Amino acid sequence: MKYRVTSEVTLPFRVIAIVNEKGRNRVEYDVKIKPKFKEQLVANDVVVKIPVPENATAKQKHIKVRSGKAKYYPTHNAIVWKFRRFLGSAKNGYRLQAEVQRLHSVKETPWVRPPITLQFTVPMFTSSGFHVRFLKVIENTGYSTVKWVRYITRAGQYQIRI
Repeated sequence: MKYRVTSEVTLPFRVIAIVNEKGRNRVEYDVKIKPKFKEQLVANDVVVKIPVPENATAKQKHIKVRSGKAKYYPTHNAIVWKFRRFLGSAKNGYRLQAEVQRLHSVKETPWVRPPITLQFTVPMFTSSGFHVRFLKVIENTGYSTVKWVRYITRAGQYQIRI
């Protein structure tokens, strides 16, 4: 059984993003991500995609994280921050600090900030609060059934405006 809910949803992460444009040629990022699910749960394959201006360059030494791996991808115009396992017990969350340099161009256009996107999977978490209280299996063929419900939350379009 699959279902989709669009209202009254508990989001599994809280993202706090501070983006400072320092002059015409430098952009600083300070991004914090905190879990909002139980301590016993773990999110798998978390990918945070932080957009940068099109005419930007970044060196790896200017991207600082304590957990996960972060790398600048010029083809995506983004800094991609990846976690294999994001623990629910990390109540202080994780932090990324980065700085990118903007190249000067003849035609300066203002940077329209695209949203930060997240991809993740959180097993045994329901963002809607939906829980199966009773399950009855009727099987007449003698097949022994196992009554078990698997909850999983996946990101469809999880975007944070900056």
